Amino acid sequence: MPKRWTWVILVVIFLLVLGAGLVFGAKRQYTQPGQPATLMPDATVNIIFGGNAENWKECQNNYDGFSLSYPNDWQQQVIPGVATILAKDGYVKLTIIAQPLGKVSAEEYVLYSNRSLQEGWGGIKLQAQKKLNWRGYSAWQFDWTRPQLAPGDLNYYREYDLVAGKTVYTFMLKSNQTNFPAATNDLSRIILTFKPLPARGAPALPPAPPVQREVNIAGQHHRLNIPADKTLWGILNPHKLGQMQYFDKLLPLEKQLDFKFQFLITYAAFDTRFNQAELQKIYNDNRILMVALQPWWYGKKNDTSLIGLIQGQYDAILREWARQFKSLGDPVFVRFGNEMNGDWSTWSAWYTGKDTDIYKMAWEHVYNLFKAEGAENVIFVFNPHDRSFPSFKWNNYLLYYPGDKTVDWIGLTGYNNGTSHTADVWRDFDTIYDPLYREYLHYFPDKPFMITEFASNEEGGDKAAWIRQCFRHLATRYPNIKIAVWFNQVDGKWLYNLDSSPRSLAAFKEGLQDPHYRFQAVYPR
Repeated sequence: MPKRWTWVILVVIFLLVLGAGLVFGAKRQYTQPGQPATLMPDATVNIIFGGNAENWKECQNNYDGFSLSYPNDWQQQVIPGVATILAKDGYVKLTIIAQPLGKVSAEEYVLYSNRSLQEGWGGIKLQAQKKLNWRGYSAWQFDWTRPQLAPGDLNYYREYDLVAGKTVYTFMLKSNQTNFPAATNDLSRIILTFKPLPARGAPALPPAPPVQREVNIAGQHHRLNIPADKTLWGILNPHKLGQMQYFDKLLPLEKQLDFKFQFLITYAAFDTRFNQAELQKIYNDNRILMVALQPWWYGKKNDTSLIGLIQGQYDAILREWARQFKSLGDPVFVRFGNEMNGDWSTWSAWYTGKDTDIYKMAWEHVYNLFKAEGAENVIFVFNPHDRSFPSFKWNNYLLYYPGDKTVDWIGLTGYNNGTSHTADVWRDFDTIYDPLYREYLHYFPDKPFMITEFASNEEGGDKAAWIRQCFRHLATRYPNIKIAVWFNQVDGKWLYNLDSSPRSLAAFKEGLQDPHYRFQAVYPR
């Protein structure tokens, strides 16, 4: 070999080694054991790719355990212990998730999480799927597209799932058709800088701050007032959806309990039509209604009507509901797409390629449509389930949150399932609501809360004692919970009904005598 080529080869090797040092040798800081995990501020590092130098930022995520670099003009958002989001408006959004596997294998996690790609739900078209080796990591690659749902919607996807020990690192990128080649090239270069680190976990949340919040909402005909030291009790009682006929079974129950429930709830899907006279009857009797608007058709398996909703296919139905609620003139609570973080809900991101932005687009569509119809009396309630299922990070409720501008109240839902099923666990009231209340107050400190539905099963423990603990602590330990709604029905093996035993019914009746709950909340104006 001529001497000059030997020198050329040596120079190339030197440049490659120098580039690797610049990529992986940037200064990092680690928190010591016992200290809160910290995310270092963005640092600008000089990255060399193919001999071209660029200024990139470094992200070191001590919560989830990794570091990487990304283009200087991208924005960064970190949700501790959940996800890191890198984005550039109109160009790209990259969501990075570090998922500990536990007892689940990497293949089980990846294939379950991406089932919507295999099934083609929501108009998804899988373009490529393969296993590969990436820098020594076993990995999967998925490419897919879906219909564009709005101008500027990013509907071209590439995902890499890298297995490092007992953790899968997911890089899910979305862009548009024009920018997809350049964006995926950026993704490949980002992964070249990726390095797993010891995960510290999300920092401990502070104790819940004291809250003194009075609710005072005026309608045309009624006013809803809940003093700072009180909680309003509501109920979901058996009734016929749409026609409702709430009073047929409600009035006998109220007579038995010696208590009037001034807050009632019902459900609606796209095949539900409300009886306006029944709606008006509720308000004429000095009560307030909450409606769970669920974007599907009852009984339709694997329904992905959420996509059609965003495309405007159900605007006529939504506008009809908005006009009906508007005509009542008084507060109407709407919880759209409740329990979106459960795979039993077909509006979950599990049905739409794990992209929680699709749920947020649907929420915004409904919100804007109701406002366009002048339904200013409608109060929007964001309501996850207290336990995400699956409990994978891509399904965390925070990734579904539409934002403070379109959310009025925060809904809490946590059931004591008892032990009717093998996987069920008995949980007392405080076990469910103490951590949930603290977490929600941390993330949503400016919003009033309500327990939109809850109950205890009869099987597996002392339901009467569960109910007594609930009444003792609800208004005093959790003062930002201004409304609590009991789910008074049998749900399969779960005996949530109040009269599941004489002791349970007696405990509930006794609790309703507490002055924290026994007050007039709905006043005619």
